[in-house]
Amino acid sequence: MIKFFRKIRQNMLSEGKTTKYFKYAIGEIILVMIGILLALQVNNWNQNRIEQKEEKEVIAKLHADFKENKKVLKDFLTEIKSQANTEKKLMSLIGVSKEELYKHNLDSLFYVVFSASEFAFADNTIKNIMQSGKLNLLKKDTITDLLYKWNTLSEIRKTRMGKLDAWANEQFIPYLLDKVSFKQMDMNSNYSWSGKSKVKPDYYPLFQEIEFENYLDNHLWFNQQVIERCEETDKLIDQIIDATKQKAND
Repeated sequence: MIKFFRKIRQNMLSEGKTTKYFKYAIGEIILVMIGILLALQVNNWNQNRIEQKEEKEVIAKLHADFKENKKVLKDFLTEIKSQANTEKKLMSLIGVSKEELYKHNLDSLFYVVFSASEFAFADNTIKNIMQSGKLNLLKKDTITDLLYKWNTLSEIRKTRMGKLDAWANEQFIPYLLDKVSFKQMDMNSNYSWSGKSKVKPDYYPLFQEIEFENYLDNHLWFNQQVIERCEETDKLIDQIIDATKQKAND
């Protein structure tokens, strides 16, 4: 094709048709420009198609991840609310008579309060798009804004949970070491080392101390902060699921 156009130009020049040559040259330039523009358009179309496909895949993964996160958080909230309710029960027993106090299985109540509660969200997709710079793939600003909120709230929630753990492990549990039997508490998990303590601890004096009430109260406060942050997280998960639902089903 190039040889064909070159031959036409040479014939025009040899025949002295300069004006026609320039008109032809301009036309040839325009054709080349049109060809370049068409090539760019096709390339852009292909690139957009690839990005749209990748965006759809990312959103579908986010949708699946947060549906799973909804279940994980529901289980965790059930556990931590059970702990809070058990602490309130212990709080209600402070100051009661010895007869009333020992109507309750105190070891079992303490076990629930200090039972390990932890969870892990499915966050590989969101970490990947944040770390790889693929966040710009998401053309829907609503989703992007929600993911930024998710990261912010996650940090706040982790801080609250860290303070709860620190208070329990560094303050509350050390305070209880010479007052209750952890061996008897562990009977609720059927650990091989658990069982009735031979020293037979008396819990009644503990439930007459204002210090114990204050420890319980502060632990409940930290617990409530975690619950509130988790409930905020639960609402945010619902928003993310809703925002990713439409494109995930396209």
